[in-house]
Amino acid sequence: MESNWKEKAVKYYHDGLGISDIALLLDVSRQSVSAFLKSQPGYREEKERRKKENARKRRIYKTDKQRSYRAGQGIPMLVTAETMKREHELAALELSRERYH
Repeated sequence: MESNWKEKAVKYYHDGLGISDIALLLDVSRQSVSAFLKSQPGYREEKERRKKENARKRRIYKTDKQRSYRAGQGIPMLVTAETMKREHELAALELSRERYH
């Protein structure tokens, strides 16, 4: 029984589950699972790979969140030919008014 949970723990870990999830599935303490996995070859490499992947995902999330904040501030996200033309016309009217009147 003891080696059975250890084999399953290694398989689950390589499938992407976290230590807490593995402990719940196998009904073994989180500390036991963690200590066992740390003794396995390739644990450190897998941990670094997960860390890099999570950092990449967080960067994407933060970029999207910043874009949504900017969109909420009333800054138009789409600039079309019509909006540029209208903006130019308003600026020209204002400038001509300042210069001659």
